[in-house]
Amino acid sequence: METRAEDLLPVEYVHVVFTMPAEIAQIAFWNKKAAYGLLFKASAETVTTIAVDPKRMGARVGMTSVLHT
Repeated sequence: METRAEDLLPVEYVHVVFTMPAEIAQIAFWNKKAAYGLLFKASAETVTTIAVDPKRMGARVGMTSVLHT
């Protein structure tokens, strides 16, 4: 599918991927709600903290998180 410039929002974006080590993924299998809740919380806090740093972006950001298994 061809993407035309006028179909895109005039904003920059960054794609960031967070992964769990295999050992933690095994624990997550038994308690998905707690493990994935912690993953989403930690990843959101990390992105927010880094983005707001004036030495980096110095910006408030929005994000969408998706669990891909």
